[in-house]
Amino acid sequence: MIVNRLFLLLVTILFVVGGTTSALAETKEYSLDVGQLSRTFLVHIPERLTPGRLAPLVIALHGGGGNGKWMEKFSGLSETSEKDGFIVVYPNGSGRLKRAFTWNSGSCCGYAQEYKIDDVTFIRKLIDHMIRQFKADPSRVYITGMSNGAMMAYRLAAEIPGKIAAIAAVAGALNVKPDSVRFPVPILHFHGTDDEFAPFEGGHGLKGLTKMEHVPVMGTIEGWVRINQANPTPTVEELPDRDKDGTHVTRYTYRAKQDFRNIVLYKITGGGHTWPGQSHREPILGRTTSQISANEIMWEFFSAHAK
Repeated sequence: MIVNRLFLLLVTILFVVGGTTSALAETKEYSLDVGQLSRTFLVHIPERLTPGRLAPLVIALHGGGGNGKWMEKFSGLSETSEKDGFIVVYPNGSGRLKRAFTWNSGSCCGYAQEYKIDDVTFIRKLIDHMIRQFKADPSRVYITGMSNGAMMAYRLAAEIPGKIAAIAAVAGALNVKPDSVRFPVPILHFHGTDDEFAPFEGGHGLKGLTKMEHVPVMGTIEGWVRINQANPTPTVEELPDRDKDGTHVTRYTYRAKQDFRNIVLYKITGGGHTWPGQSHREPILGRTTSQISANEIMWEFFSAHAK
């Protein structure tokens, strides 16, 4: 219990100071009853949506100890939604503290996992709500997440694949039993080799305050390669170094039938527990690569995949 509280307090501090952009005025908070709980979420609707057309929907899940407002700031996805024309939703997890939440992603994390909060049902109902009330396109629903949020994105891909067109995980791997994954979902993954919270090679993070043993990133990718019936031999590309920031990016692309980019992994050598392309001011998280933009790559990947 004490460890969980310390974990929440530390990661909350990281997410508070980590962002570089302020929440936009158009982002509004709503609530949704899920069982006996009232769950909250932020919705950002960009100016450039085409009237009369269903809009793509991106659900962005915060990391452990964060919340929806901080995820908006940390990821910069509202700015991307304004440029590219999709609705973005920032749900709040659950927790004892007022604004420090976690997701029940399987064997992690904190309050949500300890009290077996049904976050899968929450996100499933949230998707239905966004389709009904905000005219989101049911064939273009995407999930992304950071850390514990990335783990939750993988759990959702495993348990409600029929509602999701693709996911993009940042700094968090699969956190449920591999045999729970039964249906193919396109996967995009970003992960730093110097991540000391959710290590690229798996195991216990040196800076993590839980005893959780993380699944290796390549183990997660290889599991989805089997489920997606993708070619197990990826195309491997060393991306050019655009900035001397101490990082280097290698892209692994797995083809499945006619989908040339069915699974894509960006391995960030020297990268920490960070969101690629978004600067932060907290050294404990490690380096953020400026070689690539997770948001730009993510939207390109999402745009290529629909149900």
